[in-house]
Amino acid sequence: MTYQIDAWLERQDPYLRVTDKSTGVPVISWNSSRLRGLLERGAICPDDFCSNEENQQELVKDLFLLACLEP
Repeated sequence: MTYQIDAWLERQDPYLRVTDKSTGVPVISWNSSRLRGLLERGAICPDDFCSNEENQQELVKDLFLLACLEP
C-alpha cells in the first residue's frame, strides 16, 4: 500500500491526514487540538515532513504508531 500525507502543521488551525493513495480513503485524520498536543510534546516535528520519499515511508509508520498510542 502507498500512502499520501496531507499536512498543514504551521497554520493557526493545523491538520494532518494520511490517505491510501490508491483509494483516497483517509486512514489517519487529526484535527488541530490533537496535533497541537503532539507538536508541543515533540512527538511530531514539522521538519520531518520535508524529507525525501524514502523517509516519508518511515514517517507514515511513525504516524501509524502514534495513532495507536494516542487515546
